[in-house]
Amino acid sequence: MADAMVRLRSSPLLFQCPVLPAPRRGRHGLHALALCTGLMAGGSVFAQNQPAPDALPAAASTPSDDDQGAVSWTLQVQAPGDLRELLERHLDLARYADQADRDSKTPDKGADSLRIGRGELQRLVAATPAQARALLETEGYFAAQVQARLEPDAAPGARLQVQVDVQPGPRTRVSAVHIDFAGSLSQRADGGDADAQALAARLQRGFAAKPGEPFTQAAWSGAKTALINSLRAQGYGLANYSGTHAQVDAEAQQATLVLVLDSGPLLRIGATRIEGLRHVAPLSVAALQPYAQGEPMREQALQTYQDRLIKTGLFDTISVAMAPEVLADPAQLDSGAAELTLPVLVRLHERSQQQATVGLGVSDVTGPRITLEHLHQSPFGLDWQAKSKVQIGQTERSVSLDLVSHPRPGPYRDLISGALTRTEATGLVVLSQTARVGRSHDTEAVERLYFLQFERDVTRAESAGAVTDDTSALTLNHHWVWRRLDNLILPTRGFGASAEVGGGRSFHTDTDSGFFGRTSARITGYWPFGSSWYGQARLQAGQVFAAPTVDVPYTQLFRAGGDDSVRGYGNQGLGPVNAAGTAIGGHVLGTASIEVARPISRKQPAFWLAAFVDAGNAAVNWRAFEPVVGYGVGLRWRSPVGPLRIDLAWAERDRRARLHFNVGITF
Repeated sequence: MADAMVRLRSSPLLFQCPVLPAPRRGRHGLHALALCTGLMAGGSVFAQNQPAPDALPAAASTPSDDDQGAVSWTLQVQAPGDLRELLERHLDLARYADQADRDSKTPDKGADSLRIGRGELQRLVAATPAQARALLETEGYFAAQVQARLEPDAAPGARLQVQVDVQPGPRTRVSAVHIDFAGSLSQRADGGDADAQALAARLQRGFAAKPGEPFTQAAWSGAKTALINSLRAQGYGLANYSGTHAQVDAEAQQATLVLVLDSGPLLRIGATRIEGLRHVAPLSVAALQPYAQGEPMREQALQTYQDRLIKTGLFDTISVAMAPEVLADPAQLDSGAAELTLPVLVRLHERSQQQATVGLGVSDVTGPRITLEHLHQSPFGLDWQAKSKVQIGQTERSVSLDLVSHPRPGPYRDLISGALTRTEATGLVVLSQTARVGRSHDTEAVERLYFLQFERDVTRAESAGAVTDDTSALTLNHHWVWRRLDNLILPTRGFGASAEVGGGRSFHTDTDSGFFGRTSARITGYWPFGSSWYGQARLQAGQVFAAPTVDVPYTQLFRAGGDDSVRGYGNQGLGPVNAAGTAIGGHVLGTASIEVARPISRKQPAFWLAAFVDAGNAAVNWRAFEPVVGYGVGLRWRSPVGPLRIDLAWAERDRRARLHFNVGITF
């Protein structure tokens, strides 16, 4: 690659200099930048109008003859806030002062300790203006005025004072950006390929260092990295820079950025080879492929395939990448062809055929509980997963069996499940029997579940033991979850939404049977604000549609209250009650919540303090709807498996406090 040239105007004269092959670092660290220093591979340059590193005085590690013993000093930098922090962190005067202080506290360290005398300190002070200007140029200040001096009035033996005064001057800004493409992308665009033209235009628009913005080393390097990564992600995996340089006019405070990006050949997906299967059928793995053979080899497609395989729970080791034999034969990549078709290798290691889990826990919903689970990856040699679970808690006991197929083309997964649950809540004992058959369809952004369900709920009064309700229902349901979050486990920005729609017919021994419908929706938003504050808001609403004489199963009705509803009130303790004060469930539901939180300290970023306000209720209808309020404070631990929440909430209606705790998030 030919040397790039940089034109730098800092006086009536116009200087021109070749780019050095790489940055050089002298004994003083960052001040050792050449007149024109290469920043990145591919010929990136950063203009500096400073003396060469070798012309700067060097600090010795032992005192010279004119030193009169080791000295210590305090550095005072007068500069705008961000620049002051930059200089105080990187100037040799600051680093050596810290080291000298440490050595002074351990005088027996011997010859390896740092001993700086007054003469050596004076040489450091003399070198500081050049080093400071080099640092300031990385932030776009090419006309800075810097003075450094050793204050003369220190008493004998006292700590010396070094003063550095900075006038940064005007900041250089990007005046123009020129991006030229070479390779297959350029050939396709010139040939009229609409996709190539659109990609080139999108890359041009998306370049991060835009005209008018400050020209800094970090922004320039970051913009180049983001640009080439964007191109590689679109099927040009061998893209690289032919050259990049910045033309800085220090007098006009302008920088012109020039980049030449060679896309290399367009990589296309060839045959996919799957290795490591023992019990899982290859068709189940192939069903999850988000691409077709011959499509451009986009990084996101391979990542999506890997994520889908992870979500199946069938494998503990997964790798989706370009076949290694391609990398072992560079001749294939250097052939000069406009396109290359490359195979994809999927390496898998299946999980154990059977897994058993015993869990102990406690929550404000179920109290103490023990959970026994068993998972079989392919019972009786079938392409299904079988999960059986027994949970015994203080207020809830259940036994369930879930059968989920290995992935089918689509990709879909079929499911069959059954459960028996006994729940004690607000004066009732509810025995629920549920059978379900359906299909799930998951994509990266949306999860869908369709199922036909039969359920029977037998409700008894906890005190008398007499049956108060016995209702069965057959319903067709659709559940939908949509997420756009920065992190699925520990989100701080984005939205998550869920919706449920169902309808069917109820069957009852005492009152009229009939058709009914049920719908509910929930949306949760996360957003950061301020320097270290985070907000969260939730809104939920639901309604059951049925004639007044039609009885609806207890589990299809709504109740509110609890750690994921209205805190301060008992789990499912809000809603219509009968004459005995027992909750019977409502036909409408509405809840809302808002919460703000921040880390307790920078040293403990995983622990947050939070404050919240919740409101909501369930009712027979919207005319009878009367929301209640709960508010309080909480502690958050952002653990690797999800947030642990401990909340102390005050129930405004009941005039009492309640402690809530929970792990994970709900959509």
